[in-house]
Order: sequence, then C-alpha cells, then structure tokens
Amino acid sequence: MALPRATSRRRSPARIGLPLALAAYAVLALFAGAALVTWQDPAFAADGAAWAAAGAILTNAIPTLVLALLLLALTRRPLLSLGLAMLPLYLLYYANAIKLELLDTPVLPADFMLLGHLGDGGALLARYLPPTAIACAVACVLVVAALLRWERPWQRLTGWARLLVGAGVLGLGASLVAGVSPWSRVYAAAQDEWLEWSPAASAEHGGLPATLLRYAWSTTFVLPEPDRELARRFMQDHAAAPPAAPDPSTLPDIVVVQSESFFDPARLRGLEPAQVLPEFRRLAAVSRHGDLWVPAYGGGTIRTEFEVLTGIAMRYFPEVQYPYFRLTAAAVPSLASVLAARGYSTLAVHPHERDFWNRAVALDHLGFAAFDGEEAFGDAARVGWYIGDDALVDHVLQRLDAARSPAFVFAISMENHGPYEGFPNADPNDIAAQPVPPDASGPPAERLRGYLYHLARADRALGRLADALKQRPRRTLLLFYGDHLPALPKLYEGAGFDDGANGFSQPVPWLLFDSAHAGPVPAEETTAAFYLPALLLATAGIDDRYFDALESARRQDLPGPHWTPRDDAALGAIMLMRQRGEAP
Repeated sequence: MALPRATSRRRSPARIGLPLALAAYAVLALFAGAALVTWQDPAFAADGAAWAAAGAILTNAIPTLVLALLLLALTRRPLLSLGLAMLPLYLLYYANAIKLELLDTPVLPADFMLLGHLGDGGALLARYLPPTAIACAVACVLVVAALLRWERPWQRLTGWARLLVGAGVLGLGASLVAGVSPWSRVYAAAQDEWLEWSPAASAEHGGLPATLLRYAWSTTFVLPEPDRELARRFMQDHAAAPPAAPDPSTLPDIVVVQSESFFDPARLRGLEPAQVLPEFRRLAAVSRHGDLWVPAYGGGTIRTEFEVLTGIAMRYFPEVQYPYFRLTAAAVPSLASVLAARGYSTLAVHPHERDFWNRAVALDHLGFAAFDGEEAFGDAARVGWYIGDDALVDHVLQRLDAARSPAFVFAISMENHGPYEGFPNADPNDIAAQPVPPDASGPPAERLRGYLYHLARADRALGRLADALKQRPRRTLLLFYGDHLPALPKLYEGAGFDDGANGFSQPVPWLLFDSAHAGPVPAEETTAAFYLPALLLATAGIDDRYFDALESARRQDLPGPHWTPRDDAALGAIMLMRQRGEAP
C-alpha cells in the first residue's frame, strides 16, 4: 500500500503587528526630522552642538513626526508621507537661510502674518529665490508623482484601524499646536535659554521650529499698564506755552517722502561723497539734515514708517516685530490725524499693492483720508521690478496741485526695493558704470551696482521734487529720509565702513527742505525716527501737546548706535499711554 506523499508548506514570515509597525515608523520619522534639523538649523551648526543638544533637536523634529503620522493615516503610503512631512521643514530652513543672508535675522513668527498681506501673490518674495529653486520644485513634484503612482499603500491600515490612527494623531497634533501639557513642559525643559522677548535669540539657542511653535502658544498681545504718574511728570517737565494759532492761509503744504533703502554709500570704505548722492548733498547744504537712527535693518520698512507717523518708538514694544499687524488694529494718533484736525487734507501714496504690509488698514487707522496705491499709477514706467521714483514724484506734484490747501502727502517709494540683481527695465551700461569699493568683488559688488543704479535715480527724483516745490506759490516743507540700509550684508562684511562699525550700527540720512527758507543752515542734526514728526510740526509752527513735549525731549537727546534715550522710562510711559489711546 502506497504511503501518502509527504507535502511541505513553506511558512510565511511572521507579520509585524500594526502597533509595532506604527511605532517603528514613528521612530524613523522622528530621527529623519532630527537629521534634517541637525543639518540645517543654525542653532546646532557648531562642532559638538548636536550632541550637547540632542533633546532640543528632537523637540524641533516632533512637528515633522506628527505631520508624517497624519499623512500616513490619510495616504497609507509611508515614504510619500515622510517626504511630504519633511518638505515644509526643509522649506522653512530654506527661507530662513535666505532671510539670514539678506537681513541677518531668522524667520520670525510675525513673518507668517506678512504672508497673508503680500498683495502680489508672492511675486516680491519669489524674486529672492535662486534659479535652482525652480529645478528643486520640479524635482519634488516628480518624486511625489512617482510615489503616488508606484508606492504600495499599507494594506493593514484600513477601516477602523485607519480611522483610529487618524483621530489619535489629529488629537496629538491639536494638543501640540495648542501647547497643552505635557508639551509645554517638554519644550520648556529642552529650551533652557528661552527668551520670550527675543525670538531671534531663542531660535539661535533652541532651534527654529521649536521657537516658532512656542511663540504660536503665546499669540495674545496685551499692552502693559503705563506708569501714568511718570508720564504726567514728563509732560509737566516738557510743557511749553502754546504758540499763537497760525493763520490757516499761511500753513505750509507738507510732503514726507520715505525713500526705500535710501542710504549714504560714502559711509563704505573706498567710496567718497563726491561719487554718490549729489542732489541730496546739494539740498542738505540749504536744509536741516543729518543722520537718522531707525528701528530697522535691511528690511522691516513699516517699523520706521510707524515711528515717523506716530512719534511712538518701537523700542518700547520689543515683542512687536511688525507694528501694522499689532499696533494699528484700532485708531492711533499720528501726523495725519493731527494735521487733519488743523484743516489739512491727508493722502498716502505708494506705487505698490495696497495690502502690502497691511497698509490699507493701518493707514486708515492712522487717520489718512485717502490712499493712492499701485492702481492710481496706471501704466507708469517700471524701473527694475517696480514703479520708478520719477512716476512717484509726478504723482505727488499732481495731487498737490489738485488739493485744497493745505495738504499733507506721505509718499512711500518702491523702486529701490531689492533684489538688486537680474532686474529688468534698466540700462546695463549704467549699472556697470556704478562705483564700488576696491575690496568689493563678485556677487556682493554686482548687487551694490544694482542698488546704486536705483539710488542714483532716487537721488535725482529728490532733486527734481525739491526744485518743483520751490516754484510753488505756497510754502512747502519736504521731509525726506531713508527707512533702513539696503539688504547687502555680505558687502558690509567684505568692504566694511569708514567708522569700523558693522551694518547694524549705521544710520540713514534725512533732510527737511523748506521751500521758503532763506536764512543760514543750522549745524548737522543727529536724531531718531520717532523724533522726526515732532521736529516737522515744530518747523511748520503747528501746536500739539504730545509732539511739543516730544520736540522738547528731542532737543535734549543725542541719539546714536544702541543708545538709550535721555528720558527713557518717561518716554516709554507716555508712548504706552499714546498707544492705548489715553490723553497725555
């Protein structure tokens, strides 16, 4: 009798359970994120820093872990989910590297508020991207498409298991975003050098993602209580007898021009005053003028703009990066509101998108009756990326002629905004002829030539505007100033400055041209941006209790790099009251 043939079955390998597979994937995602943090985050770039701060590195990678798990629940594709989760972290570091190169500051929480108020679809920011960025974007799209097409989804992550994992990870992510315990304790333990008033310093020590996340947990902004008694004493100490009310028919027209990135390049080693800004120097010889200390460097225009319009110093709001998102949510007294109360028409002019920097809302709350944005310039010529300063001057003169005097026009230029290379609508021979310091070469020198090309045009436009105002029958005051240094940090590091200081310690120029001035010119005056409106109103003979006191304080102060105002505590108290809408 034949024996039955033996049969052998190959046992299939034991399958890993879903919980264990998820745990292994979580570890992989965490360490992949940590590797990217170690590679890209400036906080851990020094030798040995990564080993000394392993806990901080992991906390910076936790958001990537959570996002990878959430994407896994949605797509069931592990490689696709991990790649898509790491992409935002890499883009964050990519943007951070560009900002550090241009402005020498990291990405800050307030930068994300700006993204919703570009007004141009992001075209301005896109101009700062190198050409390789497009190739990288195309490669990412192709990789994602390939993974979607060929990566096999996890078969075990279906039905109720998939739903439970998705809900659990979603709850985990929500608790992380909200900063509830134990996340708050975990991040506090990992970032032992957390400085709430300085996100830049916190990012430098604890890592960029963790810093941004912790700031997201404390987005509530509350103005502190001012020392009202100190403010009262300040007003008493700087009180002055009000001048006689001026005859409305003698009030001057007032034009304020905030010139984008206007700076005196003669402060650089190797460049001489005779080589740059001939029109500014011609007007300075017959105008009040000097160095101006501003609360911005390489960018952050609205910080200087806010100070000049309100007479409120940003130094007393250290947690506010961009005032037009935090300090102008309600009406704030300003030059515009003071002059409107004296019968002035008030107009802001900016040849760019109305919503850029949230200006449309902010300028309305600062008391401007009208705002002419890019749409008011029709087909005006662009020089480089933006509408030129000549078109801005033409528009200002037209609006002055059409206004019922007296008129206050606040003009914000745009032509000289970076980037300073590869821009269209410019004369390449003129760009190549611009002078550069002997020690400048390569890309920094080329960017300087691009900047100087636009600066020369801004200088000529200033001269043309002043000459036109001189011909007008009504007296006109022209306050002109730069908002900050141009974003050329590599040039500053290489060429250096005559005074041996760094870029953060350099002022910008200002002048106050009076079309009716016929007397001697006073000595050069150094001042600060928040003092300018008081100086302007005093020159116009217009009384205002707050600005009169500020002008008195200005005359007793001597601003400089990293200086502390003479009446620092009292100024802080009175400016807090002003910001809160309380009468001084």
